[in-house]
Amino acid sequence: SGATYNYFISQTYKATLSWLMKSLIGKPLRVVADVLYLPVCWKGPKPFNSTKEVKKYFKPLGLIFSSRNVMLQLPPEAYLIISNHGNVCLGILDGTKAGMRGPFNVIGDKLVVYDNENKRIGWAPSNCDRPPKS
Repeated sequence: SGATYNYFISQTYKATLSWLMKSLIGKPLRVVADVLYLPVCWKGPKPFNSTKEVKKYFKPLGLIFSSRNVMLQLPPEAYLIISNHGNVCLGILDGTKAGMRGPFNVIGDKLVVYDNENKRIGWAPSNCDRPPKS
């Protein structure tokens, strides 16, 4: 998927945001208003240039699927975006507010693998900025 933002259903979005805010307590980041389309941003001690700089503040995000034995782990650079102002913004949006319906997520920079025969789906890290090699 080459999506820029991740969209979660409202319940998942709220739980993720709550977990994230708790994990940032005591860290030198403060919530700021930055860009209209990204409602959750943080300002650091100095402007950030890349998501690599914020990895020390943010933990990987684990998405656990209903079977409880399957987890997709997203590193901070998969769910964070650096704004033009040097702030770090959550690249996950409430899909319900974006007009999406149904319990689905859109996750960027992942190669989606479908196993139709066994009715399974999987993901692998991928740089979606580059075209796939044939």
